[in-house]
Amino acid sequence: MNDNSLSDLKDHLPAVVTHFSESELNDFLDNLFPNTRSRYAVFSFPIQSIDPLAYLEMCWKQDGFQYYWEKPTDEFAIAAGNQITSVSAAGSDRFKIISDKIEDIRQNTAEFSAISHPYSGLFLLGGFSFFDENHDELWNEFPPASFSLPEWMIIKDGKFSLATFVVDIETFDTKLELYDYLVNQLEHIEAALEQKRAIPDATQHDEISTTPLPKQQLDYPQWSDSVQKAKTLIDNNTFEKIVLARSIKVAKNTAIPPTQVVNNLRKQYSNCYNFLIHKPSGDTFLGSTPERLIAARNKLLLTEALAGSIGRGNTATEDAFLEKKLSTNGKDRNEHNFVIQDIEEHLQPFVKDVTRSKTPEIKKLSNVQHLYTPIRAQLNGESNAFDVLSQLHPTPAVGGYPWKKAAPFMKDLEHFDRGRYAGPIGWINGKGNMEFAVAIRSALCTKDYAHLFAGCGIVKDSDPATEWEETNLKLKPMLSALQYD
Repeated sequence: MNDNSLSDLKDHLPAVVTHFSESELNDFLDNLFPNTRSRYAVFSFPIQSIDPLAYLEMCWKQDGFQYYWEKPTDEFAIAAGNQITSVSAAGSDRFKIISDKIEDIRQNTAEFSAISHPYSGLFLLGGFSFFDENHDELWNEFPPASFSLPEWMIIKDGKFSLATFVVDIETFDTKLELYDYLVNQLEHIEAALEQKRAIPDATQHDEISTTPLPKQQLDYPQWSDSVQKAKTLIDNNTFEKIVLARSIKVAKNTAIPPTQVVNNLRKQYSNCYNFLIHKPSGDTFLGSTPERLIAARNKLLLTEALAGSIGRGNTATEDAFLEKKLSTNGKDRNEHNFVIQDIEEHLQPFVKDVTRSKTPEIKKLSNVQHLYTPIRAQLNGESNAFDVLSQLHPTPAVGGYPWKKAAPFMKDLEHFDRGRYAGPIGWINGKGNMEFAVAIRSALCTKDYAHLFAGCGIVKDSDPATEWEETNLKLKPMLSALQYD
C-alpha cells in the first residue's frame, strides 16, 4: 500500500468496524492533504457493540481528560478521553462566547463518517458553573464555562455503537500516516472487545437510607438561620422562592475509581443522567441527576420542570400514600408552579407550539419522588438551541423566582461557592444537537476529599427541619455510590 493509493483499506481496517467504504475514506483523505483549509478532522465508524463505560475504565488515564455521560433508560451513553483542544469563558456573556468558539471549531473541522447517523462527527463535552464566576480555588480546574474536543469517543445509541476519533491535521505529514493512526485506534477497541473485560461489580448498599451522614458536618443551626432569613425576605415580597443548598466534605475513599462510582450510580439510578468529567489534575466532578435542562434535536426542544420532593415508601401502600401527599401538598405544588411559569416565560421569545400536561406527573427514583412536568416546543426560525440554554439557566428548581431578585441573596445564605453544582452539564455536536442536564446530586472529588452538594426550594411555607431532612435524603445517593462509611 502506497501513500497515493489506499485501495486495499478494507483488508487493513480491524474487523471491529461493521460498515466502511474504502473509496469514500480515500477521497476524504485526498482532500485533507496537502492543502486542507481545516485544522481538525473527525472520523466516525460504526463498530461492534461495546459498553462505553467498560472501555473508559480500560483506557483510564488519571492525568488526562476523561468524560462519561449516560441515561440508561434512554439507552444512550458517551465515553470519551484525552483532549485535542478546549474552549473556556467566564462572565455574564460566557454562553455567547462558548457558542462562538464552538462554531469556530466547527467551521475549521472536516468530518468523515462511514455511516449516516445523528451522533456521528464532532462533539464538544463540558458544562457551565452555576454562577458566571467562581471565587473558591476548590473549582480552579472547572472554569465558569469549559468544553473539550476529545481525541476519542465511544457512543452507544440503543444497540448501535459508534467510534469517533478527532485529529489535529497539522500533526500528520501524509494521509498514510493518518490512516495508520486510525487503524491503531480501532485495533485498540478490538483488543478491548477480545479481552471481554467487565467493570468490577460494585458493592451496592441495599438500603440507601441507612448511609450515615458525617456528623461533624451537620451544621443545622446555620441552616435553620438561613431558611428563616429567606422566609423573612419572602414575607417582605423581596422574592417568592429561593433554593438553598448545602455542601459537606468527607474523606475520599481512594480505593474506588471514578468509573466504579458512576457504575454504582447507573445501576441504582437508571432514569437519571449519570455523568463524569475528569481533569488531568486528578479532580473529578460526577453525579446522577434526574433533571434535564434542555435537549435539542433539529428544531424540537425538550425541557422539564422538576420541583417538589418526597421520599419513597417501604411498601407499595406507603409509597402510594407518599405520592398522593406530594401531589396534593400546597407547598410543593406552589414551588413546582414557579418552575413551570419561569421556564415558559424564558422560552417564549425563542419558540412556538409549547405543549405540556396541565397537572404534574410523578417521577419516581429509588430513594425519592418528584413532581415532574415535561415541556416540548419548536424553535422559531430566528433562534438556536444555545440561545435557549442561556435563558433557561438557572430554573427556579435550582435558583429562585424571580431569579434576578433572589440571586443577590443566595451566596450569603448558602456560605459556600456552588462551582459546577446545579450548573448545566452535557454536550453539543456539530449538527447543532445538544443535551444538558442540571448538575444536582453531584460531588467534586479532589485528591483527599469528596465534596457533596444538595439543595431544596424555600417558599413561604417551608419548615427548616423538613427542608434539612430533604437535603439529607438527596445527599445519601452520592454517599452510597462513593461507598462512604
